[in-house]
Amino acid sequence: MSPTNLQDLLEQEYQQRLEVNRLRRLVYEQPDPSASPQLLDQLQQAEETLSQIEARRAAAQTADPHASGRILDTTDRETALLGAETTGLEVQVHLRMAQVPTAICHLFDPSGQPLVTCQVRNARKLSPDASGIRRLRVISYVDGYSARAVDTLELPLNKEHPFDQLPTLFPGRVRGVTELTRATLNVMVEDMDSQRIEVHKTHPIWLLARTTAPMAVMDPQSGQWQDMTPYLGAFVTPNAPAVMAFLRVVVEHHPERQLVGYQGDSSAVEPQVRAIFEALKAEGQIRYVNSVIAFSPEEGSATQRVRLPRESLEHHEANCIDGTVLFASLLEASSLSPAIVVVPGHAFVAWETWKKSDEWRYLETTMIGDFTFEQACESAEARAMRYAALPAQPGVFPRFRRWPLRELRAVRGITPME
Repeated sequence: MSPTNLQDLLEQEYQQRLEVNRLRRLVYEQPDPSASPQLLDQLQQAEETLSQIEARRAAAQTADPHASGRILDTTDRETALLGAETTGLEVQVHLRMAQVPTAICHLFDPSGQPLVTCQVRNARKLSPDASGIRRLRVISYVDGYSARAVDTLELPLNKEHPFDQLPTLFPGRVRGVTELTRATLNVMVEDMDSQRIEVHKTHPIWLLARTTAPMAVMDPQSGQWQDMTPYLGAFVTPNAPAVMAFLRVVVEHHPERQLVGYQGDSSAVEPQVRAIFEALKAEGQIRYVNSVIAFSPEEGSATQRVRLPRESLEHHEANCIDGTVLFASLLEASSLSPAIVVVPGHAFVAWETWKKSDEWRYLETTMIGDFTFEQACESAEARAMRYAALPAQPGVFPRFRRWPLRELRAVRGITPME
């Protein structure tokens, strides 16, 4: 597909995203996001149209070598890079994250969320009786922000090897990344026998702010969005001192002045959840703001400024995700099983009605200030039913994503930030 067609699709995607965001604001800036079913219908249709455009754009992007995240290809003679004639190597490197989420990338597995994908081929020309084996070291790092990711390999003649790398960011350095920041990625291939650098390429990349939680990050190689919403579990911090201290306030709103988790029977669960709701409403004095998950200026990720629970308690302010991770933190600290629920453009909290029952109730945290517990549950449950009923579409995120914290912790290893 020609670059012109890709440009047309990028423009269509941009315009449709503007329409989706307009409708999301109309829906989620209401005091009760479920109050207008007709608006939700319009939003759902607009989101489906956007998904169709995204799929076409992804296919065109993958087919275009200049838009597919390729940052190094020694087989492309137009780049004037050192090639197989002088180095005896063919090297291809693709960038796999349009933007690096500094808040959560320490939790990533390089095989699932690499920063770069490399492929090296031993193309040395030798006489028939020579072995031709190359001992190579491949290194990638982000100048000033990361350690070096290193792979060493032996490549027989005419053999190739693909691998992924994710340099480890230095916590002290990325802690100071408070806004979208430009950085430099380095990729090097070294001959271990001669100690000679055969290939060295730098490429500019974006680092997302430490306070930003990406909902999705673009993989330039595939043109697909990578779902980052499970990593919201890192912002759920049940052991933070501020959360534990607030539990003492929650206890005062429980009829029996106790939080017992899943002890007793299932009838004991809802009063504990209600106590959290009432404590946040009466004592937390948090101003809840309905907000829409937005895209970054470079359209490289769907991002949201997220406050840690202690920040929401301290500053008395929260948007939909802030409120969700705060409520989930209090549930987890009470030995209950919470889940983060993500629907297009919004998030709310769920809790399991009994231990490992896989039966869930839902609550809209942005309604805590002006509505009753029953109204907040009814609103969230209406949207959960709507989105959970939508059929799955190939290549599209599920419209209803429920991430139980017990699974995020035990299976995915997503631990609290603090």
